[in-house]
Amino acid sequence: MLKKTECETAFSPSLAQEIMLLLSRPENALMAQGMIHKAKRTYVDSHHTRKISQMHSSDKYRDGKWSTYVNIDGKRRMIEKQTEEDIYNYLYDFYKAQEDAAKTFQDVFDLLMEHKKELARSDQTIAEDTRYFGFVDPKIKSKPIADITEDELRHWLIKQYMPTMPKQQALKKMLQVLNQTFRYGHDKNLCHGNPAEFLHYDDYASKCDLTTRSNEEHSFSDEEIAILKENALKDLSNPHNIAMLISMETGLRAGELAALRWKDVRKNRLHVHSQQIRDRSKEHQSFEMVGYTKNERRKPKGGRFVPITPECQKALEYAQNLPGESEFILHNKSGRAIIKDSYEQFLRRKCHSLGIDTTHNHAFRVAFNARLIADNLDGNERCYVLGHTMQTNERCYSFSDERKLDSITKKMLKN
Repeated sequence: MLKKTECETAFSPSLAQEIMLLLSRPENALMAQGMIHKAKRTYVDSHHTRKISQMHSSDKYRDGKWSTYVNIDGKRRMIEKQTEEDIYNYLYDFYKAQEDAAKTFQDVFDLLMEHKKELARSDQTIAEDTRYFGFVDPKIKSKPIADITEDELRHWLIKQYMPTMPKQQALKKMLQVLNQTFRYGHDKNLCHGNPAEFLHYDDYASKCDLTTRSNEEHSFSDEEIAILKENALKDLSNPHNIAMLISMETGLRAGELAALRWKDVRKNRLHVHSQQIRDRSKEHQSFEMVGYTKNERRKPKGGRFVPITPECQKALEYAQNLPGESEFILHNKSGRAIIKDSYEQFLRRKCHSLGIDTTHNHAFRVAFNARLIADNLDGNERCYVLGHTMQTNERCYSFSDERKLDSITKKMLKN
């Protein structure tokens, strides 16, 4: 396909004169007309998905006409034309006008999301992009993308977005979404440049929310785990309590817990190879099981194996006595697997009621990693059991607990 500059060169005044000369001969003009008609039909067939049919009606005015449906202002409208050629000409003009119309920033973003779906990007990625784009000023989103300026984007960023105190990672994601949308628009000749490329992360990073939680706040202490365990053992008919007990002994993610099946119990190990995720493509909240874990989404490796400790074995035995029959280890009375969001909400409420500040399942993973360190497992071994990279392990899981340091200090001072 010729680019714009190539088209301008190809259809120079001299070439236009030569084409007119060619069309001056009747037989050539007739041939060109047939080629144009065929090209229009091909164009319409690539844009129009509804049926085009000849009408058979007792109404003499409508009988024999050709009809189809198009969307106009969001409503389905019937189009009637005298001949098939007439209706193809109408549809060509209809879709060409839509294609040639100036695209708004919102239009181009929507086209980008459709493009990402075609590239098989995950529903989670598309939902996350859509959530960030939702922060953009509606006035900017409704403006033709070709008319948006760097100054407009900067004014919105400073006056509206940065006052929300986003985290630095959120700012990076926002700038990424803006840049991707303009680049896609430029690739499709819908705009002439990318004003977002002049919005540099370093100019705004200092205005982000820079507060961070201490490593201790990401983990349950030994005392907190003991409290949670004692409380969970009071009601073993609740699968969420058993999920907590298994998580304490395995460090599994919430989605991995929900996806555990009895066939995944292999002698003295758990085969962790799937997870439950939210299906964001559905209008209503929906969850599905997928055959990969978080760290293997792009490159599945068959999962990992986690040793079954004596306490984990007890938790599995508790699960065997849950009401109802199911292939899933953690299930409700109907046999359906627990929903990971419900479990996380249950854990959050449980922690609040017990006066524990840390409230998320990830804190079990961090605490479990600390146990593995105490058991003298090296970094590679811990990464295998937990299912993440060495970089993640060093950044998010390895820390010095102040409470342990206090204990060490007291021991040292005694000597």
